[in-house]
Amino acid sequence: MLISPPFLPQRAASSPDDPWLAQAMNGGGFGDGAFPLGSDMAWHGGVHLVAPSHDGKRLPVCAMADGTVVYVRQPKPQTSNANDPLNYGGGWSDNGCVVIRHETEIGESVTVRFFSIILHLKRIASNVKQGQKIWRKDEVGEAGSIYGKPGRVHVEIVCDDANLVALVGRASGALNTGKDGRLTSVFGHAYLRLPAGTPLYDTIPLPPEHVGFWPETTALSKPTWSSTDALVVGIDLARPHGTHYVTYAMDGKTIGSMPAAADTTLFDTACALAKRTQGGVGRDAYELLRFGRVLEPLGNAAGLQDWQQVAYPGGQGWVNLHAEGVHAFSDADFPDWCGWQLVDDDADSDSRCDSATLIDLILQSQGGATKARRADALGKVAGADAQARLAYTICKFPTEWEKATIATRWQWLTKETPPDAGPIAGPYLKPEDFPRFKAHSEALCFWEDADLGIPSKHWHFHPREFVRVFRQCGWLSKDEMIQLFPKTAMREAAHHQWVSEPITVLPRTVAGYHNELNKACRRYGIVTPLRMAAFYANAMVETQWFARLEERVNNAHPPRYYPWNGRGFMQLTWPDNYIKYWLFIGRDVDDDLASRLKAAHKEVERRHKHHLPNENEPLAVLEATVAAAHMKPWRTETGDGTRIDISADTAGTFWAWNGFAKNADTEPVNQRTSKPATGTGSHMYYSSPGMRSVAVAINGGGNGLVARFQAYNTCEVVLLDTPAFPGSNKPNEPQDYKPRHS
Repeated sequence: MLISPPFLPQRAASSPDDPWLAQAMNGGGFGDGAFPLGSDMAWHGGVHLVAPSHDGKRLPVCAMADGTVVYVRQPKPQTSNANDPLNYGGGWSDNGCVVIRHETEIGESVTVRFFSIILHLKRIASNVKQGQKIWRKDEVGEAGSIYGKPGRVHVEIVCDDANLVALVGRASGALNTGKDGRLTSVFGHAYLRLPAGTPLYDTIPLPPEHVGFWPETTALSKPTWSSTDALVVGIDLARPHGTHYVTYAMDGKTIGSMPAAADTTLFDTACALAKRTQGGVGRDAYELLRFGRVLEPLGNAAGLQDWQQVAYPGGQGWVNLHAEGVHAFSDADFPDWCGWQLVDDDADSDSRCDSATLIDLILQSQGGATKARRADALGKVAGADAQARLAYTICKFPTEWEKATIATRWQWLTKETPPDAGPIAGPYLKPEDFPRFKAHSEALCFWEDADLGIPSKHWHFHPREFVRVFRQCGWLSKDEMIQLFPKTAMREAAHHQWVSEPITVLPRTVAGYHNELNKACRRYGIVTPLRMAAFYANAMVETQWFARLEERVNNAHPPRYYPWNGRGFMQLTWPDNYIKYWLFIGRDVDDDLASRLKAAHKEVERRHKHHLPNENEPLAVLEATVAAAHMKPWRTETGDGTRIDISADTAGTFWAWNGFAKNADTEPVNQRTSKPATGTGSHMYYSSPGMRSVAVAINGGGNGLVARFQAYNTCEVVLLDTPAFPGSNKPNEPQDYKPRHS
């Protein structure tokens, strides 16, 4: 899923998300369009956001994700007529409305559908038409007025029961912590739930033969502390910001944190851990260190131990995060200790909140939804702590946009008195004023006209928190992945003469590759926009735009490394790299043969340096021995299309052991560059130092570097929020950029 806020202030791609989201999605305070409750304790399905400004102009409203426009209502022109239904409650409210249906993926075979509702638009962009596709970041329109306050929109995220399960992993209630979280969708932080009684140690209590692997260890230590309650350890190893282990109580309170090594060191740590475990496999250990569990075991995953130093109340200690009784989760499980709650206990059909769960959450005590407790909740709901807790609720209640049920949902306003009113006060709304209220509501309603195909009582998410959590996902749908390919790329046809050629991409090819590529990127932490951009830009060029998983070889003049030529999405080359990968995934490789191949590699390089004939002969003469060791099929399957999982995994592993994330994480500094075209004129593209470093390291030189930059530029547009391209006719797109939409 690729998702962004409805407003897009300019940002640095390498900067943290949270401050930017606060700027992009400002508003929604209690009494001014808060979620999920309004000032009279009535349900409110979204938030009112204030459009940020840039150069004195309000930013446009944009599509939050790719989707299909399913409903458009053009705004009514503002009038000074005081009796107009839209002139109500303190001023004019624009009624322009756009509803978008979004269908994407958040994991293997996890397809999700949700709707974004944008209301109170004063202008709708001309390209927004019902039934047509719309793409993330496309302009939707201009924020209008809400009760006389300009530059505001109501934004809502909703789904039905089936898609709630797909999105959050359960249909109701709390997360089941008696087993691991879901495997199909894993993203964001990893969380390890330590059961009550879990021992922690000053030093790691390992058998003597294991002492020395972890720092400062002595054998057979005694526990120094045991938990009386369950604890949670959160891990985030795939982000350039804030890599650490954080210990939480089950109610989400932070107990303490400990620093962790950057994820670029995980490969070496995992290999060392696997060597010290009988039947241990490096890739299993790598997944364990990243996710707190092994998602796709290759060896004795159960025998691996993950000793980490974590905080506990009053100190720090070592704990095995892979011990029996420890269960692993991720942000994809919407865990309780992060504040997430599913609320579905308001049984009636009116708009007043009668949810005991929500009232208990506000009051931080149990007692149900009595009239007195509802009054108490109204007195506390505006507080910052209460609003923070409510933002993580996912609530099921009736839409406020259905005309036919206005009386059913709102008649209580004419019968109930505000709890903070005096003894002679009347109801919230006088009966004689209800018709005008109803007319105003009808002017905003759209539910029957939109016909979204979901029940009018459905699930609502806080839009900002929905965006925040799913921006961590990193899993691309087939259609999202196709967009990463540039429409054209440059090639040097003759000396200093460049041609720009169209790039053909077959959707069925991407469909066959995208699951395994997503899994490899997830496994190796290639889940931030910058890392994904650098990875995919290089993978596209290495494979000739996904057309070839094996390097084309001229048999008359084979490359010096033949037959260990490039295979997989990063074109793994040379026997040393193949063997390093095979050992990492637990395959047996004869040490003597590995040494002979290493020596042959060295001899090939010597011959190449001195321009000697038959430079690849030292490798060729070992082919019979390689075949006898059953290594030929391993080599072949990397690039023949029979094991796409291997083709993708070799690419991710190569990325990991070389630590490419470090350069990929650097802020893009796009520099406008040109190459002379064949004939006359020139072709424009943008280079970037960080991408250059990754590309040169992957390819060993500058081969295809211009095409890699062009692919990276396209990936920047698709994956980043506001990439900067100086001198372009559109500042957030390369010069003359053309998107690839399936």
